[in-house]
Amino acid sequence: MFASFTRRLALAAAFVASISPALAQIPNFTLPPSTVVGRSANGTGPAQAIPFSTLIAAMLQSSLTIPTVNTNSVIYKGSTSGQATVSAQAVAGTPTIKWPTQSGTVPTSATSPILLDAVTGVVSCPTCATSTAAASPIVASRALAQTLNLTSFTGLVTVGYTTAGDGGGATFKNVGSASFLDSGIAGGNLTAPGSSYTNGTYYGVRLTGGTGTGVQANITVAGGVVTTVTVTGTGGNGYTVGDVLSATAASIGGTGSGFTWTVSSVSTARGSFTDSVGTHFQIVAEPMVNVRQFGAVLNYTQAGGDGAAMNDQPAIQSALNFAGYTFGSPDAGGYSGSTVLVPQGAAKVCGGLMVPTGVILSGVSNIGTSLKQCDSDSSTTNFIVLGDPLNRQTSFFLGIWNMTLFGANSGSGGGASMVFTNSAQAPEGLKNVSVYPVYRTCVNSNTGYGGPSIFRITGSYFIPNSSVTPGCISLAHASNHVIDGGTWFSSGGPPWAGPAISITSNGASVNRLVDVHIENIATGVLVNVPAGGSGTMTTLNGVVGNATVTNLINRQTGSASGQLRVDFTGANGATCTVFNNGSCAATGNVFGATY
Repeated sequence: MFASFTRRLALAAAFVASISPALAQIPNFTLPPSTVVGRSANGTGPAQAIPFSTLIAAMLQSSLTIPTVNTNSVIYKGSTSGQATVSAQAVAGTPTIKWPTQSGTVPTSATSPILLDAVTGVVSCPTCATSTAAASPIVASRALAQTLNLTSFTGLVTVGYTTAGDGGGATFKNVGSASFLDSGIAGGNLTAPGSSYTNGTYYGVRLTGGTGTGVQANITVAGGVVTTVTVTGTGGNGYTVGDVLSATAASIGGTGSGFTWTVSSVSTARGSFTDSVGTHFQIVAEPMVNVRQFGAVLNYTQAGGDGAAMNDQPAIQSALNFAGYTFGSPDAGGYSGSTVLVPQGAAKVCGGLMVPTGVILSGVSNIGTSLKQCDSDSSTTNFIVLGDPLNRQTSFFLGIWNMTLFGANSGSGGGASMVFTNSAQAPEGLKNVSVYPVYRTCVNSNTGYGGPSIFRITGSYFIPNSSVTPGCISLAHASNHVIDGGTWFSSGGPPWAGPAISITSNGASVNRLVDVHIENIATGVLVNVPAGGSGTMTTLNGVVGNATVTNLINRQTGSASGQLRVDFTGANGATCTVFNNGSCAATGNVFGATY
């Protein structure tokens, strides 16, 4: 049948050829696209168009085969030309192609940070460093780094802040599966009470064992066994769930053995991260810890108020805890502490902050960085505490520098302070700090756990609220308190009763005020030291008031005599320069007098 069809097709072609001269004389003669002239089948009947697709299908009844191509080159041409050589494939999935000017392996797949475009075949590394020999990639943010496989890198850096709180601008090192140092103990259980311990309550006990360092606890022993273990402060650094901890007998009375306490939970690391395949990358404090690297956004505005701002307390406290990391003992060649930077801007902080031993919480300038306390904070919530207030141990070399502290617009009468410490030994406790306490006192330094120390305030500005009592700064424990270097006190409203500074030390103490200016406050400095030779001495040198001050210095009736020294002090319009034991003892300027 196919032969017959072919003969008919040939006859049709001949027929067309024979009439073509005639057709050429017919104007605008066309055939429908994709058709030939002829019949679709044998037999009588009118002519019928045969679709071209049907014709091709009839011609290709058997499969089309192409012999194996065996050549070692492909010639290509264009505006430039050259030859591509295709080599034998050495390893499955990695064919090699050689171009005129270079050669290399063509991957069939790739893993992060190397990316292979499935459509175009383009291979790229958007997170790699620009140097081909770089040991550490540069990644846009910590959030992106968490999605990548970075196991082969010893470290990396994130480049700035793509979005607020993304953890950019930090340096990290590959620590494998080690616990994060910016994670501390969050919970645990007493798993063995031990025996033969000495009854009592022991504060600030350093726990032993586990993967981390620095955790302290208050421990209660009753009936010769440990009954409670309460972790205080930061919770230490680098501990792991399941760590079994204990304490030396010497730290809890000198006798006994066998008690264990097991870690059940740890805090989430806010600076460090885990990559896509589980590799731990530890944040490195170089040169200091930046709260933005821990997720702080600093988006408080006066117009938006508390409701429109992120609570940056978790990020800032996590940064402080990490900065408090201790390696060995500073007294034996070890180290402890760092500086935590709060960049330019204003951060809302709810629930207060605790600055650990050895840590400086610093802004960029006195008015360049602000920490705003949440209005929802309780009237008993101190805004910033220097040192762990619960462990009754000395807190060394810590402080708040270069920022403004703005109190909650609520909470009157709770007795809380903007800055509180019961244990600080801080040669520069507050430096270049402005304090707007609103409904709180400014600074409260009391108790003195750890023994006499130095606590210094310098170059700071205090603006107490006229509705708040007692004083703005209260110095109430045995210490060497120093307020100097151009510190200024001025009520933000009508003249305030004061005092600006209240000294009520009840133990051996030396208090020295130098170059202090007081205005718009009725009582400048109140000295109320118990009589009986307590050993407290107070020296005022360069203290100046103004016309809004009633009593620049007031030694309260009944206070110990002979221990207040006033020198180079100017009334500057104040009604009374020294109000001594119930009456005004000096007006105008005072050049060396003891009261």
